Amino acid sequence: MLRELQTKEGFTASAVDTDNYHRVWGRDGVVVGLAALGTGDEELIATFKKTLKTLKKYQDRTGRIPSNVSLDGENVSYGTTVGRIDSTIWFVIGVCEYYFKTEDAKFIAEFKSSIEKALFYLECLELNGRGLLYIPGGGDWADEYINEGYVLFDQALYALAIRYHNKIFKSAEQSEKYRHLLNLIKINYFPHKEYIDSPYVYHKKIYERSCEKYKAPLPLTSFGPFSVVGTHDLFALALILNLPICNEKMRKKMEKEIELGFKEDFPILPAFSPIIDEKYPLWKSLKRNHLYNFKNKPYEFHNGGLWPMVYGFYLASKTKITKKEMLEFSEILKKDDYTFPEFYHGKLHTPLGTSRLGFSAAGFLIAYYAYMNKTKPFNI
Repeated sequence: MLRELQTKEGFTASAVDTDNYHRVWGRDGVVVGLAALGTGDEELIATFKKTLKTLKKYQDRTGRIPSNVSLDGENVSYGTTVGRIDSTIWFVIGVCEYYFKTEDAKFIAEFKSSIEKALFYLECLELNGRGLLYIPGGGDWADEYINEGYVLFDQALYALAIRYHNKIFKSAEQSEKYRHLLNLIKINYFPHKEYIDSPYVYHKKIYERSCEKYKAPLPLTSFGPFSVVGTHDLFALALILNLPICNEKMRKKMEKEIELGFKEDFPILPAFSPIIDEKYPLWKSLKRNHLYNFKNKPYEFHNGGLWPMVYGFYLASKTKITKKEMLEFSEILKKDDYTFPEFYHGKLHTPLGTSRLGFSAAGFLIAYYAYMNKTKPFNI
């Protein structure tokens, strides 16, 4: 599947030429690139390098990395309704991971100023200068979901990017920034009343609402001036499991809780749960947040859809991934003759969305190499 995505400009998002999927993407390109690095295949790794070069070429003067670029370079998008913040974070992670895998000193020297510009752009999105990125609705991979404000997924990804950069360039300032961000995540997304006077509480009134909304052990998905979202984000949880935020006992509790809805006949877990319907307070907001047509019907897309890419990252990040889990995952992909759909319906288990998607193939490969090599998906 990854080979079908190869072009002279880098990996495309899908082998199917539909909408804008036949472009080089900041997010998809790096996720596929991480899987390519795992294969050890020189040709695929070289294509990942081309992907990063294309993204760097179209980095704008603010340091922002494009959401996607057409293969002829005529169309460069940084987002539609809003900018896609996570493309820039993924870019930093991708550059650093490529360097760790290849030890290409010339490459990292060439990209040093680019990743520093990217990190400066991200720091500017700490709009109040206190450490958390402020994400507009639709500002990351879950671009038609209800997340807005201080979204856990983006904070965790940001922490990984800072850690990657610091591991290479060893900055005391960045080291302190990383420590501070970990504390912000720990206090604000796992809120408890006894922490109300902590210096890491972002805002006391919001924190009080967060404490009322929070149900241990899983973290909040997002919070902000308008709402606190307590739905469970599997991708954010996967990232958290790669950070030194929770001890092993807490990690196992979170894994057990998120897997309570595990379906024996279809093991892939929903990207976001529980399902949002007309009874949920933010249902109207969800219905309004789409570019062309409403995709987030119950059990579809981000609203309870089952994403191989997200599940792959989760398996790779778990305390322990089992052979049974990998075999069940592979059987699901085999059942549909390796069409690698974007997601499966959360109830009917039918494949939906764009097919031949690099995201989905990469998710399985990332889990596979984590299982085979007893490693985690991020080299930090």
